[in-house]
Order: sequence, then C-alpha cells, then structure tokens
Amino acid sequence: MTGFFLVMMPLLIALGNWQLQRGEYKRELENQYLAKLTELPKIPTPEALSQPFQALRLAGRYHPEMFMVDNQVSEGETGYWVYQIFEDDRVGRVLINRGFVASNDRQHLPDVATPSGALRLTATVWPQLGLIPTWGSQEWTNDWPKRIQRANVVRMSAESDAWPAELRLEPGQPSVLQPAPFASRLSDDKHRGYAATWFGLTVVLLLGYLYLGFANSEKRTRPTENR
Repeated sequence: MTGFFLVMMPLLIALGNWQLQRGEYKRELENQYLAKLTELPKIPTPEALSQPFQALRLAGRYHPEMFMVDNQVSEGETGYWVYQIFEDDRVGRVLINRGFVASNDRQHLPDVATPSGALRLTATVWPQLGLIPTWGSQEWTNDWPKRIQRANVVRMSAESDAWPAELRLEPGQPSVLQPAPFASRLSDDKHRGYAATWFGLTVVLLLGYLYLGFANSEKRTRPTENR
C-alpha cells in the first residue's frame, strides 16, 4: 500500500497542476482572441504566423498536397476536415484549413476540387490546443491526399515542408468548404473541473492511506493489550 501511495500521490498532484496550467493557457488565448477582433488582416510574415488569432492576407496558389482528417463530425454530419498546402508569394508554403466536407463513404475519400490559378485569401492563425495522447505511432501513406486520424499540425507541416501553423479560412473566402468554427469556447471551466477531480482523488488517496495505516497499527497493538 505504501508503494502504491508513493507512486499515485505525485501522479495525481501532477495531473491536477497540469489541468490548472491548461486552464491558464486557455485564459491567455481568450484574451488574445478578444484583442485581435478589432485588428485588420496583416501581410503574412514569420512573426505574424506565430501570433494566435492573427488574420492574414494571403496571395498565391494551392498545391495538390492535401490532408483529410478522418472521423470528424460537423452539424450532425460525419466527414473530414480538409487541410491543403497554399504557397503564399511572401512567406512560402502554409497549411490552410479549408473546412469540413461531409462523406459517409468509408472506402473512398471525397473528391475535393483544388482551385487553379492565383488566389487572394483571408485566413486566421489558429492556436494549437494540444493533442490527446495515443498508443503507438500512426502510419501515413506516401500518396496524396493523405487520410489521417487527427490534425497533428507539426507533423503535417513537416510532411509537406510548410510553416508549422494552421490557417483557418474565413467564411466567404475563395476555396472555403464548410468553414471551421471561429467561436470555439476557450473558457477554463472544464480544466478547473478536471483539476478539482484530480485533487479530490489525491485527498481520498491520502485519507485512505492514513485510515489503513491506523487500522493496521491498531491490529498490531491489540494482542499485546489483551495479554
């Protein structure tokens, strides 16, 4: 029991602190989001590509490299989020989230047309909120488009030699599909709830360990008292 306690106690505390840190990060993002609402789109630069919620004016053309994130749901429909490489005249290759395409066909990827010629787009740098851990590595095929199971922006960008940032197309832009949401809730309520759960389990573990310790101590001393 002591070994179990020594392993689980720091683990539960670490999980609680991690959720508090995630909540603080969400609060910072919410403040950045509100600050960027009043700004006009900027010309893309390496600095602008690293600023969450920064709207950018892009000019260039699409490349055929396309990622399709499988097992997604939007407005009650199943399908894919579509990411495609766009080469901007100023900063080079960037990763554009064109939006959602519905599809119930599990055997074939949907046919998503690639616009030809030069385009002018307005897209917003979207923050990376972290990935849920998975068991084992996920293999990607060498051909295009690639069917993938989650939007790992860092890996997608490395695979396509693009800037490691997700740019979401705003509604009404050329080439946009069903637009990705721009109103994702960034509140830290969920993380505070998770933190309370982990810290609550920490208290339960401590009380249980103390109770068993006193109970075992009482059992050891009772025969001595009877003699």
